[in-house]
Amino acid sequence: MAERFQQFLGTKPGVFVELVDNSGSPYMVRTADGFQFAISAEDFQNYYRREDEPTPSRWTHLVTDPESGMVESGRISLVMDFVRSFDHAFPDFDAARTFLRDAVAAVLEEPDMGVEELRNRLAAQARIPANLTEDDCRRVLALDDDLKTLLLSESVAVIKWPALGGENGPTIEIVGPAPESDRKAEPTKRAAPRVRRAGMKNVEMTVDDDQLVITIDLTKDFGPSKSGKTTIVASTEGNKSLPGREEKIGLNVYRQEGKKPGKGRKTSFKNVTMEVAGEILTIRVNLSEELGPSKSGKTVIIGSTGGNQLVPGREEKIGLNVYRSIE
Repeated sequence: MAERFQQFLGTKPGVFVELVDNSGSPYMVRTADGFQFAISAEDFQNYYRREDEPTPSRWTHLVTDPESGMVESGRISLVMDFVRSFDHAFPDFDAARTFLRDAVAAVLEEPDMGVEELRNRLAAQARIPANLTEDDCRRVLALDDDLKTLLLSESVAVIKWPALGGENGPTIEIVGPAPESDRKAEPTKRAAPRVRRAGMKNVEMTVDDDQLVITIDLTKDFGPSKSGKTTIVASTEGNKSLPGREEKIGLNVYRQEGKKPGKGRKTSFKNVTMEVAGEILTIRVNLSEELGPSKSGKTVIIGSTGGNQLVPGREEKIGLNVYRSIE
């Protein structure tokens, strides 16, 4: 009898499927009504759990239904995006979430309060930063009751700092400004932190306003690819979300050992610029630009190398796509 798995993360959580064939990616699965479809091994491992098993620990901070352990991605996305929208007033996600929990609790105690009352209430608790605007307060007051409930949950949208891998959550390394004791002078504008996310290999990213900057050390070597034909230099290991953004990125850098590199097609780069200083590759993408819909029509292309192309002046090749889903 085929094993049954349950989708626990998605717009319609709770769908059961039978695992028909997992001999190679993509896996083949079948729903209860006999509909059979393919799903990548990575997506299956990330978004399905064996029947009656608990939600994997790395997803527990996204659970929207504690009884079933389900994650309704549409709702949790709204909560996460709402917290992130306050990053102009707070140093990190946790600080923004803590403030919003206090603000929402105050609103629930006095449902008829206005902007000024909310600001005064938070100021009395020393809970309001100087750069919080009246519009920010209006957004708190207008937040849907459903999202207020999720935001007040002890576990939903919790980011563990310092974030660790395995049972303690995903690995997110923040390389930020130097400690106060090491600073020579306070900069007029704090640099965006470099982020290295879980599963990525040799990829550091910053997003400052709408400018995405990616840094890669071309001396790195992560061994052969699955095909054995190339050596991995850097990879996002699939498509990953940009830090604090809705856009996603898929990136691979590799070299073909012993094979004379071709000429590449630098002219195929779309909204992507690259420069190499020593052994460090720096890539820039303007996230405010749109290059039109993809062939599938499901995404908008933000930047692309137009396939796998040579890194300018190097033997390594790179494939890069930055896109945004069309809702």
